[in-house]
Amino acid sequence: MIIKKDERTFKTRVAMREGPGEVFIRDICSKEDLYEKGRLYAQMVLKKDCGIGFHTHEGEKEIFVINKGKAIYNDDGNEYEVKEGDVMICEDGHGHGIVNVNDEECLFTALIVLK
Repeated sequence: MIIKKDERTFKTRVAMREGPGEVFIRDICSKEDLYEKGRLYAQMVLKKDCGIGFHTHEGEKEIFVINKGKAIYNDDGNEYEVKEGDVMICEDGHGHGIVNVNDEECLFTALIVLK
């Protein structure tokens, strides 16, 4: 199976999880493609001063991989600068958020796996 870029679902979320600005999301595949063991597999773009607000995951974990740029990642209340190649994992019962404070766009891949 091949899913062409223009066939993939694209959406813009404003104030995602009460975060600042907009988040641009392009799904990589559907929940069905994940055998119902995940609810999201997508690429996300954050422009300067945009991000996803702090939130907690219950019954699932989320994995981020920074593909391009840098951002500030909130891991259970502790903030870290993350950059290209870094992987962040938010385990079940824990919280996280991310904000791009840089001029360059931050592109990352997100995967949410169900417990």
